[in-house]
Formats: sequence, structure tokens, C-alpha cells
Amino acid sequence: MKNPLLALSTAMVLALSAGAYAADEKTDAYESSTSTERTTTGGTVHSYEKDVDVDVNDKGRLIKSTTTEKKVDPEGLLNTMKDTSTTEYEEKPRGGYKQTTTTKHVDPEGANVTIKTITNVDVDANGKITTTAQSEKVVDPEGLMNSTTTTSKTKTVDGVVVEQKKERKD
Repeated sequence: MKNPLLALSTAMVLALSAGAYAADEKTDAYESSTSTERTTTGGTVHSYEKDVDVDVNDKGRLIKSTTTEKKVDPEGLLNTMKDTSTTEYEEKPRGGYKQTTTTKHVDPEGANVTIKTITNVDVDANGKITTTAQSEKVVDPEGLMNSTTTTSKTKTVDGVVVEQKKERKD
């Protein structure tokens, strides 16, 4: 009876210590990729890819990058539509961050649409939160050399809008 009890208690100690060891382990990087593809009965191929890269810098702040790509490719028509999006996120001291998102899309008429949004959040020593969001949208019809750019900027301090601008250039 003593030997089975000793074996059981040894196994329990090893199992619990392995869990405690895993809990102490730190991960400072993470990468993930996902992709799917399906073909409809009409021959149209739909594909989706997503890549995520997460790192922690030497000061312990998070740096994250996400890229997605979505394609729709009708069979034999040479008219593949592709949407891409890239987001980069980096933490700042005292809880602030900077996030940049760029999205590219081709609309059904063939115009290239690019939207870039930069969000900056800063927290000062007194806890005041200042958020600045800038966005630029460029619509460029294929081959027509007549792009349109729309920019906007919104600045808030502790949730109150203190500045807001919108401008369009043809």
C-alpha cells in the first residue's frame, strides 16, 4: 500500500509543479497566420488571409501588427478584386498608444480607394487623455488621373472635442 500511495503523491507533485512552471513562463512574441479558400459552383474563388505579429519591446510595451487580405476571383474574367488592411499598434507610457490602419480597396467601377487612419492617444502625468485621430481617404478612378483626397482630423481632451477639421481636394 505504501508504494502505490508514494507513486500517486509523486505524480501529483510533478503534475502541479509542471503547471506552476508553465505559469511562470513569459511569452514576448506571438505570430499567427490564418487562411481560407473556397470556390463557388460558378468557379469564383474566394480567399482570405490574416497574419498577426505581437511583440513586447524592451520596456514591456506591446507592439502589434495585423495584415488581412481578401480576394474574389471570378473564373476566367481577369477581374480579381482584392481588399487589404494593415494595422500597426504600439503602446506608449502611461497607457497611451499609437495605431495606424491602412485599407486598400478596388470598388466595382475599378477605382482604387485607400484610407489611412492614425490614432494617437496620450496620457499626461495628471491623467488627462488627449486623443488625435487623422484620416485620409484617396479615391483614384482607374486611368482617369482625377483622384480625390478627403482628410479629417479630430482632437479630443478627456472626451471633449476641441478641434475638428475636414477638407476635400479634387
